[in-house]
Amino acid sequence: MRNAKTFKSVILTTGLALSACGGSGSGGSPSSGATTGGVPATGGTPSIGGSTQAAVGGSNTGGVAAVGGSIATGGKAASGGSVATGGTKATGGAPGAGGDSAVAGSVGTGGSTNAGGLKPTGGTTSQGGGSGVGGSNPTGGSNGTGGKTSAGGTATAGSGNPTGGTTGTVGGTSGVTVQLDQAHQTIDGFGLNTALGGGSVPWDAFYTTTGNPGLGLSIVRVGMTSSGGLSGSKPAASYGAKVIGSAWTAPANCKDNNNTSKGGHLLTSCYDSWSTTIANFAKNQGLYAMSAANEPDFASCGSTLGPPCNGDYDTMLYTATEMVNFIKVLGPKMKAAGVKLIAPEASEWLHLWSNASATGSTVASHPNSSDPLGCGCFSNTPTTTGCASKCSTGGGYDYGHFLAADATAWAAIDIIGTHEYDTEKAEAWPSDINGGKRNKTIYETEVSGVMYWPEQGPSSDINNGIAVAGWVHSALVTGEASAWLYWWYQSSGSNDNEGMVLQGSTALTKRCYTIGNYSKFVRPGYVMVDVTGNANTNLLLSAFTGTDGTVVVVAVNKGTSAANVPIAIAGGTAPASCTPYVTSASANLAAGTAVTVTGGSFSASLAATSVTSFVCK
Repeated sequence: MRNAKTFKSVILTTGLALSACGGSGSGGSPSSGATTGGVPATGGTPSIGGSTQAAVGGSNTGGVAAVGGSIATGGKAASGGSVATGGTKATGGAPGAGGDSAVAGSVGTGGSTNAGGLKPTGGTTSQGGGSGVGGSNPTGGSNGTGGKTSAGGTATAGSGNPTGGTTGTVGGTSGVTVQLDQAHQTIDGFGLNTALGGGSVPWDAFYTTTGNPGLGLSIVRVGMTSSGGLSGSKPAASYGAKVIGSAWTAPANCKDNNNTSKGGHLLTSCYDSWSTTIANFAKNQGLYAMSAANEPDFASCGSTLGPPCNGDYDTMLYTATEMVNFIKVLGPKMKAAGVKLIAPEASEWLHLWSNASATGSTVASHPNSSDPLGCGCFSNTPTTTGCASKCSTGGGYDYGHFLAADATAWAAIDIIGTHEYDTEKAEAWPSDINGGKRNKTIYETEVSGVMYWPEQGPSSDINNGIAVAGWVHSALVTGEASAWLYWWYQSSGSNDNEGMVLQGSTALTKRCYTIGNYSKFVRPGYVMVDVTGNANTNLLLSAFTGTDGTVVVVAVNKGTSAANVPIAIAGGTAPASCTPYVTSASANLAAGTAVTVTGGSFSASLAATSVTSFVCK
């Protein structure tokens, strides 16, 4: 979690189980006060500070130094970043090049086909689709469609002036093709977090696909307290959801700052006992996967730095070298427990592959992230410029590179975990790891609109819904994530967009529905495939296939004008028709009339400022 949480809600959410404060420390044998990776074992006497209590409002109360299980609920401190809702991969796949894009009728208008390597831009005003090679004026027919149904042949010239530009017909999107034979990652699902609060989740509405809204979420992330207890609630087994977990901090006596909050590093003397606590928790809770650490690149700093930091809560830092060393201790225990290991789960996707920290907070006097490891370089894309030398040798972030460089640590990790805070966009798998080919599953396990950062809210409108859809698109298309999770069901503490619904409300926001444009229709087991030929920067296009032959195309139209986009389906068996489900200012996953697929192509009609899921069968 990042940036907000001066909590009114506490971490003792439904299902919280705290370990006993006396007896053996969690993960170690009873040794009369020895540092064991749990609370100090005191031979069965109550832990220091009295009985276990939840940390309320982010400040530790009731003896948190050895409370035996409270994750402080302070929220997220800022770590910088500007919004980049579109992602870095040009909207839905590699741009179509030249004549390749003149597939299934995406040809130039009033002349011969777009041959000879022309980019299928067609003009941003889509005046009949750009002039075809060998044709003069883009007449393209009275409605400006430019012969979009002809399959690579000469477009039939109509009469009259091109009028397509008024609705964005073709304009910059001619030649869009869903490439069924160009597969990427398998989708495991979408979800939210119940750790540390976030309201009581209406499981039926959010974790089924039936009824209204039937959002179809399928993953839940819970937290582990410093004593090895559960923070968060889990759905009934009947929902079939994957449950994953994360550890926020070791007990204070296992950290070099002797505090569960404000960062601090895990003492090497606690590596064995703390890793045992994590593995035992994961096994006992029946988790699908467990993270070694929540946000190892962030130290809560509300009382030390102030805005954009907001509150102090349980955090623990790892340098890249420390993460590698700890994973090598934890990994074998997770294998023995039969639970997949997630790491490093940095707060910024940027910190997976770089020592640069994000910039772009709404606090003019402090635009940069807090950079607790002191690398001193700020950018919203990976860079080495200005970074401290210690960080290039493992004393900073860049967790992915250092983990990949250690064969033992890399083999121990099943899932690369990350959050999407601050820059609010994904980073592509780097070219210097495995030849630029992703060879680990990736989960984006937390993101939301937090205080002092773009999309902080509170808001529930379609503009925010479009922004959040852009986060999902970036994670899936640029980051090749197999899972994407929002933070909470309901905002709590700070009045912002940390919840899918607003504080004190159960009314669904537009972001609930635009997330549903993915989660309701892109089901676990679907595979993302390439979408090529889209040169319209206002459109984000992604596509997925199911084992039953279903094809799902999700189109995010960020523009204020409607668009009609001819889409070809190649590389496999084209479906017969596509049914649109639209979320806009006036619609919530509203089903439209099925569109016939003719000659392997269909015309996608996209309302202004909307997200449309085309379910094709």
